[in-house]
Amino acid sequence: EQLYREFKDKAAFFVVYIREAHPIDGRIAPENQRQGIEIESAKSEEDRKEVAKTCGKELKLSMPFLLDDMKDTAGLAYDGWPDRLFVIDLEGRIAYRGAPGPKGFKVDEADAALRKLLDAAKEPEEEPEEE
Repeated sequence: EQLYREFKDKAAFFVVYIREAHPIDGRIAPENQRQGIEIESAKSEEDRKEVAKTCGKELKLSMPFLLDDMKDTAGLAYDGWPDRLFVIDLEGRIAYRGAPGPKGFKVDEADAALRKLLDAAKEPEEEPEEE
C-alpha cells in the first residue's frame, strides 16, 4: 500500500485476486481459524468479486483490484498462488518476479525493481554527436 501511494502517479498498480489460498472447503490455514476467517472457494465470478472486496476492505488497500477468471487463467499463467509480486515494464515484460508468498512476498525487492525502471525512464536518450 505504501509503495502504491508513493508511485501511483508514475506506475499502474493492481491487486489481481486469484483463487482463495486458504478456503474453509480446502486447505485451511490455522491462523485463519484462530482469527475466525472463514472463506469458501468461489463458485462464481460474483463470489470471487465479493471476497476480493472484503479482502481489500479488511486489508485497507486502496489500489484497484482485478479479478482472475474462474479458470484461474492469470493465476496459472503467472504461477501466482498463493500470492506473488510482479513488476512489469512498459513493453509488458516481467522486470521482477517475486518468489511465492508469503515468504517470497518481499515488497522491498519489488520496490527496488520499480525504482530502477522509473530511473531508467528518466534518463534522456543519448543525442548523436555533432560533427
